[in-house]
Amino acid sequence: MKRCFLGSVLRGTYSIHEAISLKDIHMQTLEVFHINSHELLLMLKKEAESLSYEHLISTSENEADSIQSLPGSPRYNIEYLVRYNHRKFSELKERDCTDLSEEIDIGQLDDLTFRISKYMDTYAPGQSDLKEYIRIISTYLTFVVKEPLHPPGMYVTEDQMIFENNGVYYCPVKSKHISEEMSLCKYCVCRTS
Repeated sequence: MKRCFLGSVLRGTYSIHEAISLKDIHMQTLEVFHINSHELLLMLKKEAESLSYEHLISTSENEADSIQSLPGSPRYNIEYLVRYNHRKFSELKERDCTDLSEEIDIGQLDDLTFRISKYMDTYAPGQSDLKEYIRIISTYLTFVVKEPLHPPGMYVTEDQMIFENNGVYYCPVKSKHISEEMSLCKYCVCRTS
């Protein structure tokens, strides 16, 4: 039955969000919903195909090297994050998933989805397309490619930024924000610096 249910998700009968919600039904019948990174990427790609996100992008690829705002300013960080998300969304849509097979913790996936939903309901109410766009990107970054939720090079304080050293990502403010109730830092691959 797991494969039949997963097949329904991959065919688009259910979205990943609906599949996570339906996992409780399957657990009641003693059937645990499992998913690996390959299957998750296929689901995310399917959802990305149906999402109309172009109107969400305020910075195009052509403007990638021409952010006019002062580094570290809120406007700069927003533009930097928009570029990063756009790049990662495009990458997700083109990504080959043949090399992926890691088992995904469905409880963590459910919690990440819940946290994003609460955050977006608070800070971007009524923007369902943006909510789905952010959920898809964050899920991809967290569980598929294991990259930071915020782009390396983005300033998180006046003089500190997220950075990478020998393939390991660091965030100087993760330890400050990880204990916040709905923080996504819990799922970000960055280590504290």
